[in-house]
Amino acid sequence: MEKNIDVKIISIDEVIKIFKEEEGIELTNEEAEQISVFLSMLLKITVKCFLEDNMI
Repeated sequence: MEKNIDVKIISIDEVIKIFKEEEGIELTNEEAEQISVFLSMLLKITVKCFLEDNMI
């Protein structure tokens, strides 16, 4: 049975805030958007692999 993976995308504002508070780095909206898209993609791949490994 295949499951549909739904991941909440981290907002651009949240990414900017985290980098500013934790690392002291000022990001542009474009940079924060790229990071958000990358993290979303990484999470989807990780969850998909986890589900496939545990379906055995």
